[in-house]
Formats: sequence, structure tokens, C-alpha cells
Amino acid sequence: MGASSDVARIQPAWARFAEEVERPGRCRFCAHPRVHWDGWAERTATVRVERRTVHVTGIRCRRVRCAACRTSWRLRPSGLVPRRHYQLCVVAEAASQHLFGGVAQQPVADQHGCSRRTVGRWLRWIADCADPGALGSQLLAAVGAPVLPRLRALAPRLRALRDAARRKLLERAATVLQLLEALGLAWGLEPPGLRGVIERVLEGRDRIPSYRAPLIPELARRHPLLE
Repeated sequence: MGASSDVARIQPAWARFAEEVERPGRCRFCAHPRVHWDGWAERTATVRVERRTVHVTGIRCRRVRCAACRTSWRLRPSGLVPRRHYQLCVVAEAASQHLFGGVAQQPVADQHGCSRRTVGRWLRWIADCADPGALGSQLLAAVGAPVLPRLRALAPRLRALRDAARRKLLERAATVLQLLEALGLAWGLEPPGLRGVIERVLEGRDRIPSYRAPLIPELARRHPLLE
């Protein structure tokens, strides 16, 4: 089965969401109760479907507008994050291939249809989007046990890097990625945890933290026991 058949699996579900989604009862920005439909918007996305990275076009999103503050926003189906073409399922897979499989960034980029520089930006974003201590605290609370899961080490070729700063960044990215995966499983979310957890904590927002300022406040609050 090719990429076209993979796309055909998800397009009907996303189309149904656009047709059937209910209009919000109030504005997400000012909480005013008068919200109107405001047409449609189309976008594209690169996502993971059945272990394959595919490019999807013509994704229709209903747009709504507040009658008071006049702010508009789009209603998106689950798994489609705002203002990002490459979805977090793709980011998680690419990062895992590099961090744990030891695959060089260029082959990873070739497989997912992006540039080597983009893969590097994803790794830095993952490393800085959350605090490992805060994730550990939330994971302990979710599973009700005092022991964190055993984490996988970086691929041997990355552990051997002479650039200490680079190695430290990759180690942190690997830790954050795995803790998000464990937290997603503890919360009963569909993997990957990078997508599931971030989608949950940022539910309803019109953007996710940028590459320049990646920190997600909800994933950066330490528990006193972890200080």
C-alpha cells in the first residue's frame, strides 16, 4: 500500500470532523457567549500514518469568530496542531530515529521530507519544551509509584560525541521524549507521548510554543520532592 492509500485513511475522518464539529459556546479568548461561524480555512500537514510519513493537502478547518472581541480561530481535529506543517507524531519519530537508532540527521530528514536543519530544530525544541524534573513529578503522580521508568541511553555514536554541549542537548532531548512517552501512557493517551501530552496540556489554544521560545509552562513546574 502506498502513501496515497495512507492519506485516504485519515482524510475522511478529518472531513467528518470539519462537517460535524459543534460551534463553541463561548469565545476562548474573552469568554463572550456570542460566537459565529466565519467560513473555512484549508491547510496542509505532514503526518505519520501506519508507520509511514505522508503529506496531506486540502484539510478543511471550520473558522469561528467572537462577536465581542472579533478574534477568530480555527477548530482542528485531534492530532493536528496549529501553525505547524510537520505534526508532532513526525517530530517524535524523527527524533527517536536519531537519538536511539543513531541514524544521522540527513537520512532522517530525507525519510520525513524535510531538511537536516529542521531535524536539528526539532531536537532542540524537544530538549527545551519541558523540564525533566517536572515531567518526573507528573509521572509519579499519574502512576502513584515512587519509581520512575528506566530510560534508554543515547545511541553509541551520539554518546561518543566530543562536543560536550551537543551531547548534553541530545541527552536532555532523549530524556524529555521518553518521559513524555511514559506520561502519555500513564494518562491513557495514544502514542507518541510528545503529541498526546502536548495536545492535552495545550488543548484549545491557537498556537504551540515556537522554536525560539519552546518552553511549555505546564511542563516546567517542579514538584518539591524533586528539588
